[in-house]
Amino acid sequence: MGETNFVRRKGSRLFIGEELYRFAGPNIYWLGLDENVGGIDWPTPFRVTNALDTAVMMGANALRSHTLGVSAGHPKSLMPRLRELNEEAFVKVDFALNEIAKRGLRVIIPFVCNWSYYHGGKSTFTGWRGIDDENAFYTDAEVISDYKWYIGQVLNRTNMISGVVYKDDPAIMAWELGNELNHAPAEWVRDICRFIKGLDPNHLISHGKQFEVDSDKLDIPELDIMDVHYYPADGGELAADAAQVNGADKVFIAGEYGWSYGELQAFLDEGERNTAVSGTCFWSLFGHDDHGGYVQHYDGFTLHYPGSGYNAGHLDRVQSLRAHAYRMRGEEAPETEVSDAPVLLNATEGRICFRGVAGGAYYTLEKATEGPEGPWTTLIEQSPSNDGGGWLDPVRVKTAKAYYRIKALSVSGAEGPYSNVIESEAF
Repeated sequence: MGETNFVRRKGSRLFIGEELYRFAGPNIYWLGLDENVGGIDWPTPFRVTNALDTAVMMGANALRSHTLGVSAGHPKSLMPRLRELNEEAFVKVDFALNEIAKRGLRVIIPFVCNWSYYHGGKSTFTGWRGIDDENAFYTDAEVISDYKWYIGQVLNRTNMISGVVYKDDPAIMAWELGNELNHAPAEWVRDICRFIKGLDPNHLISHGKQFEVDSDKLDIPELDIMDVHYYPADGGELAADAAQVNGADKVFIAGEYGWSYGELQAFLDEGERNTAVSGTCFWSLFGHDDHGGYVQHYDGFTLHYPGSGYNAGHLDRVQSLRAHAYRMRGEEAPETEVSDAPVLLNATEGRICFRGVAGGAYYTLEKATEGPEGPWTTLIEQSPSNDGGGWLDPVRVKTAKAYYRIKALSVSGAEGPYSNVIESEAF
């Protein structure tokens, strides 16, 4: 991605070069720091690449990720203590940004969160200064100075993998002032926008709201994007908000929306039809766990693609999201393929555990008893099961060795490559 490939704003529309740019994709909030694998930790490289590959298979050309920027107050944060940086944490973000760029994706990155979650929020900054009222985040001079210092450190970070300074990275579509900063005063928004633009004229600036459009922010020249969130997804609200923002000559996006209930299809149809909607990002995507199965989150909006354990209606919604992503780009969704091989992790006492792959809707397990070269017989054929608990070989003979291999199939039945072969000893 060169300098001409930055996402730019012309009035209320986004462009890359001279081409209109519209996007759809997921929120993958945990790419920089995660909370879902037995504690707060950095996601593994596999989890990052698996989720991004899954997003691409779903037709995404963009995503939104909180913890690539919202990361303060925890020992593994970008800023674990006031005005102290964590190089190891930044290297994790370097990796994610480099992988995003390699796939031609664009990312929206907030700098802070309205809420006091594990990755830090505005209360983290006020707490560092001994202030009980978290809304002093917008008014206290020291806190504002601390926030600007942090933003400057992020913008001026050089990616240790790509060598690209963050403020010069075209893979970043926009910096967001914060996630769901519902009560940010207009003067604060203007001040922070001007500060960011002064350091980084390359990137767009977004202001995120949980509900309705912030009309008093639409007159701020340095603000490019208004981001509103929808729970549940409501096509009528989407149309009204997009019209208001479009009328002020700003870009409108739906930076979050709930996909698992409500009138989802009407919302998606409106987003596709209405060119005042520049982009949509559903909440939220999780990929495969390193140790088998999918990573779970349990917030009612956890999406696994192609899906496991959903009812038929939910599976239809997942496929609707994929179709929507392609249509926002002016394309029809192609047939899915599987390019990676699953990984067999272990086979102990007849129980076989494996790590799934992006796009794997079904898995076929094969067994050999003579040796690792076969001959092979099908033990389990095209099963959708991938819950991490493993599969039990119902015809396992305790006193004999056995060999296993597995392959994934896409929703359309396209077969991927075979996994490694794993040997199970007699027991």
